[in-house]
Amino acid sequence: AKSQLVNYRRLLDAPTIACDPAYCIKAADISAPEILRVSPTEGFVVGGTLVTLQVAGLPAFSAADIKVVAGEGVTKAFGEVVSLTQEPGSSLTRSKGLLVLRTPAVDALSQLVGFTVSTKVDSESRSATFKFDYLPALSGATTFVQVSPASMYETTESDTVSLALSLGSVPRLARPFVLSDIMVKVGAGAYAPASKITSSDRDSTTVNVEASMALPAGTIDISAYSASRGIATAGVKTIDVVPAPAPSVVGAYPSDGSTDLAHTIAVTVQYVPPAFKLSDLTSAQLVASQKGKYPVEILSVENKNTKCKHTYCSLFEVKVRAPALNTTDNGGGAARFSAHNAAGAMFSWNFTYVASGKPEVLGFSPKWQYVVSDENNAAATSRTVTVFLTNFPRPACTNTLACKADAVRRQTHVRFSRDGTAVDVLSPSESMRETADGMLSIQVDAPAKAVIGAESLTVWAAAEGELLRVETDVFSFEYVAPPRIVSP
Repeated sequence: AKSQLVNYRRLLDAPTIACDPAYCIKAADISAPEILRVSPTEGFVVGGTLVTLQVAGLPAFSAADIKVVAGEGVTKAFGEVVSLTQEPGSSLTRSKGLLVLRTPAVDALSQLVGFTVSTKVDSESRSATFKFDYLPALSGATTFVQVSPASMYETTESDTVSLALSLGSVPRLARPFVLSDIMVKVGAGAYAPASKITSSDRDSTTVNVEASMALPAGTIDISAYSASRGIATAGVKTIDVVPAPAPSVVGAYPSDGSTDLAHTIAVTVQYVPPAFKLSDLTSAQLVASQKGKYPVEILSVENKNTKCKHTYCSLFEVKVRAPALNTTDNGGGAARFSAHNAAGAMFSWNFTYVASGKPEVLGFSPKWQYVVSDENNAAATSRTVTVFLTNFPRPACTNTLACKADAVRRQTHVRFSRDGTAVDVLSPSESMRETADGMLSIQVDAPAKAVIGAESLTVWAAAEGELLRVETDVFSFEYVAPPRIVSP
């Protein structure tokens, strides 16, 4: 291997025929280049970006002696060396200067690409590397990658409109961000710098914009562009301005209660005018599951979002007092409440009534029976007793006309008892009748008795699943002496 090389630079400066050691250099003494600074550090994939490198120890003195390669393998591309300027006194062993190159075009999906800057001194090669960030090529108008909110509610009063825009086809911005790098226009207003730039990368730049205006229902145009690309590249995004929703109930507490009690209910309502007040409500009513209608007292209206100036963000609490229901509705079930203004029903909500009321005997007939006068024909004195019941065997069955089915399934009996002795008589299903208002009638044949006196009667039904055994209060049935027959 060669131990010394000709120092061509010195030889050119002072030609000589003899090989003076002063004009020779050891291969090991040739400096290794170092890239001290790269500017800019990014450019577009289409290439053509002029990049200035501050280099030290680059053993070259002509642009033609330098080769620039981007990438490697089959994807590598060659850059163009535009100029090389070395500081006075630079040599093959020590130098400092500026190298200007033009980046080559690369694949559209390229991102951070390694560059190699190399030169040769005779047979000795020296090189240095740096990274360059390739950005997508920008063309056409600014695009709107995302707009939040995607739509807005109409407003009747001027207020601050706030939008977050994610923009494409704009250059990546360097920190610290300069607001005027992104210009935005909302509606018919003028272009103004973004209110805030939150992020910027190779794919998109996200900004916040605020403008003061009222928003009538319809559409509104948002325009934006990058100052570096110019207003000619402005893009437009049209977003919907939708009418505020109709008033609706968010929740009601309590949401259920017994039919035999009055209830104060706190109703949370949204989407009502922000100036909503108690006098705006003219009436309220509830319709029970059996279609019974009841007036409802409106107690108060309270604004729960006092900072809201618009219908779409309003939130109110309306307190009402509902009366106890009539006995015809004590089977409970779903009820529908509604509150009205001068134009009609304004909002409504559901309430579940829990059945109330115990099984009750409304009446019975006949109320007496003759005692046995002929022991050989006791059945001849038996009478069929009809008992009229409500809330039997449970209050809720009155709503669904299921009382008869429940009574049959739960083996309904009438108990005749006196002096600790009881007789249970099953009511046959075919004798049961159910009315449209939930009243149930049953029939049993009263047992024959030989002793005059009162019997205590109760109607009972057996337990079923979670339903406990149920029975009515006691009612009285008389056994009386038959009339005397005088003959002749």
